[in-house]
Amino acid sequence: MDRLANRYHPMTGTPFQADETYREYAPCDALKPYICCFWGTDTPVYPKAVQPECGIVIPDTCMDIIFDMNFTRNTTFATFCGLDDTSQITWGQKKAERTATFGIRFYAWTAVLFSEGDMRHTQNARMPCAAFSGAIERALKPYMTEFDNIHNMIQRAEKVLLGLLRKDRADHNVLNAIDMMLITHGRARIGDLTGYTGITQRTLERDFEKMLGISPKRFSSLLRYQMVWQEIVNGRFHMLDAVEKYGYTDQAHLLHDFRKRHLMNPGEAMRFAVAHK
Repeated sequence: MDRLANRYHPMTGTPFQADETYREYAPCDALKPYICCFWGTDTPVYPKAVQPECGIVIPDTCMDIIFDMNFTRNTTFATFCGLDDTSQITWGQKKAERTATFGIRFYAWTAVLFSEGDMRHTQNARMPCAAFSGAIERALKPYMTEFDNIHNMIQRAEKVLLGLLRKDRADHNVLNAIDMMLITHGRARIGDLTGYTGITQRTLERDFEKMLGISPKRFSSLLRYQMVWQEIVNGRFHMLDAVEKYGYTDQAHLLHDFRKRHLMNPGEAMRFAVAHK
């Protein structure tokens, strides 16, 4: 777990955003191998203006629990989001209501360690948090009506998550396969993965579905896309080098794959990200 978390850092479609509506926070050291980040609003906020709001949700290879609080209406909704394999452009209308959001972002391979079931049928899913973990919802939802700042909420969440962590639910064949995917920049074929893990293709595919809710082939493709996006964001992207490094047949293949995942070409994606600082 530690090795995967140290090697791989997923990014959203707006990785520079850090304002009153969205900010990311690192977990405590004990949870760093399992939690990518906590995120949300610093404190309950009123929007600065009532206007359309455009965003993008990309395949960040993570799963999230999201608590949405509306203090004007006195409502709290807790949602679990499984792995996405496509992007969505989102449009929302800012309303003159006092709201707050608190999110817990899990690595793809760690969410199952906090769940009461497995991850089958969670790909592209949005479901009540209780369907993922009733214990997390029961422990945290009552505090949402008292939400004053995100730091207090993070401290409560960390205690709950540490108490619910089930390391014994980790499938080490799946973790070893993901490790190989990262080492090979998403180029490892299914035969390479089964040879590396020593299990059959059918077993590997079944175990991936249970632990991540997605097939190894599709997850490897998402990792490759994410690693390309990270190079773009970090200013290390060079088209010809990326074609060879990530195993694309040519530039057109890379651009087609990226646009299929991100709905924009690399230049457009970067401009959108910078516009949402």
